[in-house]
Amino acid sequence: MRDWRFRDEELKRILHRNDNTDNEIVSVVKTVAELVPHLKANPCYADLPKAIITQISQATTFHSFNQALSKIYDFADDKGVWLGFVPLD
Repeated sequence: MRDWRFRDEELKRILHRNDNTDNEIVSVVKTVAELVPHLKANPCYADLPKAIITQISQATTFHSFNQALSKIYDFADDKGVWLGFVPLD
């Protein structure tokens, strides 16, 4: 069983809160605006490479955002950050 060193339930809340498949541009802009400060302020991501934060910051489409988000998930898995919160509707 995995030994999770950290917990971040807010990341998935941010993603869920700003998910709008009907308006990709607004969805990405709102998600980036909320996610970047979260990543910078959360000690779980103290070692997150600045290049990943830059990539998230510059995302404008679901495709570019998801490419950067994939790197955040990989980082979290490597560092033992639990991201398992499932938002309630």
